[in-house]
Amino acid sequence: MKLARPHKGFQIIAHRGLSRRYPENTKLAYQAALSQHIDMLEIDLHMTKDGVLVGIHDDTIDRTSNGKGAIKDLTLDQLRSFQFANQLDYTLGISIMTFDEILTLCKNYSKTLLIEVKKPKIYAGIKETLIQKIKYHPFPNNRIIVQSFDQSFIKALHQEIPYIHLGVLISKRKYWLKQPLFHEIAQYADYVNPNYQLVNRKFIQRAHEHHLKVMPYTVNDIQTAKKLIQLGVDGVITDIPNEIFKL
Repeated sequence: MKLARPHKGFQIIAHRGLSRRYPENTKLAYQAALSQHIDMLEIDLHMTKDGVLVGIHDDTIDRTSNGKGAIKDLTLDQLRSFQFANQLDYTLGISIMTFDEILTLCKNYSKTLLIEVKKPKIYAGIKETLIQKIKYHPFPNNRIIVQSFDQSFIKALHQEIPYIHLGVLISKRKYWLKQPLFHEIAQYADYVNPNYQLVNRKFIQRAHEHHLKVMPYTVNDIQTAKKLIQLGVDGVITDIPNEIFKL
């Protein structure tokens, strides 16, 4: 399948893997996405009770597994006892993946890894754990971007690992009536990635003036993508990377 790009630098980001076809944030979804003509794989990280980074979007396992409970209250061994299939088919035997396992899987592909750290304030030591993994895992640092809605967390990462590309996520709830402080964000981040409904020409212009790239989330239809491309975004984060740019 061919994918149309408006310009060479335009980035296609698979949100939680190929998550419309396979259970999100699972090995099946990641492998399917990595085999597509994407530029980045987007994943989400939380941390277990015993300090292990795992790939999952929610802070509980209720929606995506056949179990219940908060990630922070469960050990990795406990999480491994549940099946993760987004309520689709728990007979598939899909286990939660650790960050180490995700890095090892992605190392064999040429894609960049866009890592969203979810709710870092509720996990003591998550910053230090993430930094250690980035520093010592053989996955190339130039293929890592870390993003979060928590701007203080991203700023702290910049102070400790300034060689890693960083991004700030911009929510509709917080920024519907105001624009981000682009000049401040540009001091520690490379990307400002908003809810796609916040994107207009002024947003793009101001971000680019401060050398910030804009990759909105979550763009799941062709007409929305075309509008964003006309506005000048640098990429889109989407659940359907294999469909949205069909020729």
